[in-house]
Amino acid sequence: MSEFTEESPLKEIIEELMDEYRLSAKLREMRIQKIWTRIVGQYVASQTEEITFKNRRLAVTIKSSALRNELSFAKTKIIKNINRLLGEEAVEDIRFF
Repeated sequence: MSEFTEESPLKEIIEELMDEYRLSAKLREMRIQKIWTRIVGQYVASQTEEITFKNRRLAVTIKSSALRNELSFAKTKIIKNINRLLGEEAVEDIRFF
């Protein structure tokens, strides 16, 4: 961790601490979980068992194989909407399981 001065912006300090303790990815994962229903709708959200985020990739476990297949066709749109709501290009790929 770099040395902070009294002039260091709080945002910079928080970002560096989050990176050091590897909290950034977990925070993004939690934010994605929170907005998931807005992105895919109530039915798909109710069929979602787990959402994890690591190395810019989202892993989503879906109960129905037919729904998994359907979501794979909408993958690009889902990624675009997630990134738009997050306000950053955080997700580059989604895998449905």
